[in-house]
Amino acid sequence: MASQVWRSWRIIFLVVAALPTPQVMGATQIINIGSIAVHPVDEIKRFWPLTSYLAKHLQPDGIKEGKIVVVKSIPEMADFMRQGKVDLFIDSPFPAMAVSRLSDSKFLLRRWKKGMVDYRAVIFVRKDSGISQLEDLKGKIIAFEEPFSTSTYFLPKLVMVEKGLKLVHKRAASYPVSPDEVGYVFVGNDPNAMFWVLKGRAAAGVMNNQNYLKEARGYLETLKIIYETFSIPRQIVCYRADLDPKLAARIKEILVTMDQSEEGRKVLKDFEGTTKFDEISDQAMLSLSKLQKFIDTELGIK
Repeated sequence: MASQVWRSWRIIFLVVAALPTPQVMGATQIINIGSIAVHPVDEIKRFWPLTSYLAKHLQPDGIKEGKIVVVKSIPEMADFMRQGKVDLFIDSPFPAMAVSRLSDSKFLLRRWKKGMVDYRAVIFVRKDSGISQLEDLKGKIIAFEEPFSTSTYFLPKLVMVEKGLKLVHKRAASYPVSPDEVGYVFVGNDPNAMFWVLKGRAAAGVMNNQNYLKEARGYLETLKIIYETFSIPRQIVCYRADLDPKLAARIKEILVTMDQSEEGRKVLKDFEGTTKFDEISDQAMLSLSKLQKFIDTELGIK
């Protein structure tokens, strides 16, 4: 079933945003930053502040342009990194580790997205649902967000499988679910997950802990959390395996010092409220190591 999910995303598209070059100086060197998303225009807006900042500060190193490359799936992103079409990839742990597994890309730094150094998934239900533990979800539907999301798909699925539950993807919530399985559907975003649970279209939903607190305002008397996963880094910065080590070191230096200048702090804020980039701690690496075997299973790698 996992392989079918990946194949369903094989339609690829590429969106490029180029930083204007003040003057033409022979062959142009480009820094390509990749992202996986369904809506490319929104993704370009999100990544543009960081892309333009990096291109500007890498000019002494021969970089003259910055481009944003958006694709729809993990396999495409891995292909692009192997082919040298993407230099940096920034995402949550599941897609970052999956792309690394498929392309041999390397971890560079940790990103504090929206002020969060790490996060966890919460599984929630209606208080009147009669559901109090994961085991009670057998024969019911749970709403996940997207098949490449860490906190709203992979992490909760991982813990449920670890607890012996059989998860089966359903094309729609109306599809039958047998008593020994938990059916899951993808609903696209957090508001939809909240709506599906509140309206009874799904027995349970999943969000990261921060988004749940925001989306559940006004519904705290109606909803309850039945499970919280362990915490993992919010986002990871990766670079392609054959990137020039000197350039990788310069990129790392620029990113980790961004929060030390007024210009850098403004760009970080504009980049989805990022606080800073820093080294991936040993504790964070330990939590990431828990995901590896499940990532191989999800990708169909033996």
